[in-house]
Amino acid sequence: MSLEKLAESELERREKRNLRDRLARSFLRNHPKLIEDPKGDILDAIPEGTTEAAVRSVARHYRRMKLVRDYIRSTDGLAETDKEMG
Repeated sequence: MSLEKLAESELERREKRNLRDRLARSFLRNHPKLIEDPKGDILDAIPEGTTEAAVRSVARHYRRMKLVRDYIRSTDGLAETDKEMG
């Protein structure tokens, strides 16, 4: 396969993945409970163009980022308490 064909194939793959993930994020905006429990039941139909795996993957990512933000907030609060005491 030529380099040009490989580049074209890669661009097409990225476009499909971006669309799939965009649809998954849109689905999660309407179903925020899945972010809290990515293994939970999906009661509504998943939009055409994305997959259950993509929805769960994005939900897991959002959940991890929420945990990281919560952790950072808690350590910032601890640091401020230490400054006040010290």
